[in-house]
Amino acid sequence: MKKINVLILLIFLGGNLYSQDTLKVGDKAPKLNITDYILNTPKDKNIEGKFIVLEFWATWCAPCLSAVPHLNELHDNFKNRKDLLFLSMTYEKPEKTKRTLEKILFKTVVVSDQTKLNEANFNVDEIPHTVLIDNKGIIRWIGIPTELNSSVIENFLNGTNISKGNLTLPTEKKQEKVTEEQEPANSIDITLELLKDSKAYYVFSVINAAENDDVMAFDALWKGKYIDLNNNLKSMISKIIKKPEYQISIPNELVQNKYNIFYKNLNKIEINEHSKVLKNNLLTSLNLTEKVEVKKVEVYNLKVENTEKLNFSLNQEEKQKHSGSSTTHFIFSNSNIETLIRDVGNYHKIIIFNETEQDKNLDFIIRKGTFPELINDLKEYGLRLEKVSKEIEFYNYQ
Repeated sequence: MKKINVLILLIFLGGNLYSQDTLKVGDKAPKLNITDYILNTPKDKNIEGKFIVLEFWATWCAPCLSAVPHLNELHDNFKNRKDLLFLSMTYEKPEKTKRTLEKILFKTVVVSDQTKLNEANFNVDEIPHTVLIDNKGIIRWIGIPTELNSSVIENFLNGTNISKGNLTLPTEKKQEKVTEEQEPANSIDITLELLKDSKAYYVFSVINAAENDDVMAFDALWKGKYIDLNNNLKSMISKIIKKPEYQISIPNELVQNKYNIFYKNLNKIEINEHSKVLKNNLLTSLNLTEKVEVKKVEVYNLKVENTEKLNFSLNQEEKQKHSGSSTTHFIFSNSNIETLIRDVGNYHKIIIFNETEQDKNLDFIIRKGTFPELINDLKEYGLRLEKVSKEIEFYNYQ
């Protein structure tokens, strides 16, 4: 499972990165700060003297939600250990978190630290992020939930050493083998340094993605910044021009290729102009031209059926938007309808038009299932699909 690199997000948003020593196995764990108990609240909230499986997650983090069934299984395997606590720690408000809990089953104790002190104290720059703390308050293991298993927990509880094996700690950089066909391993780092550099007014880069590059997309075009890592070309174009992949065709020899895009433009221009500049730069870099053809096909109109069921984001002023997918669900946090239409349309290979007349941001969790399941999920959010015939544009890149 690929981890979402929150460090990059912080760089983009200009957030503060904490400067302190990196925690390691064997260190005394910082005191945990809990502002809210949200789900499965224990009768005894005193965590002193308990073994703790501490999981950092967020409602918008698709890899975090993909790991939940595995953590639920581990919880069930050790449910008779009253001295063991599975703690799922977010920084979000309970009202927002509960929306996710209505769709995804958590058996762990779900809590929040709205101060974000825990993220700072535990040096969390990537999520999901898992820490095992023993009953004496000592850190015994650091990793990601997919690398945590019953054997690791049994050794943890028995006080025996936990072998790291092939574990790559989040605080370490994985060294990639570079071939002649790959970009240099530090090309991403160099570009990120330019993105952070306040003197770098304009940056554009498109490079071949290495096999083990992180998968991440972050759209901050409202600030003139954009990242899309380890993605295929059709998906990249789909995001930029805001059209489903079904309407896009590219040369066969480029279908399997994956790229990394970096864009920074501090010129004072509208977001639509940023999209045009980004698209033109990408096409020029790959020696492609755009041809648009109109065809009449069957499509779907997305309409509002019940406005009271619409899941409006709790903070409409927040500009940061998240979208992603786990193995079973699409996750949209503070997203607009167009993002939902793009991702769901690509998955089901259908074209959807937005006729909701809604411009506010919303929160959605949609199953990756059958088309009838999609219809049911949309209905729960007060939406419906209506099948019609329309003339639409198809985009050919050669």
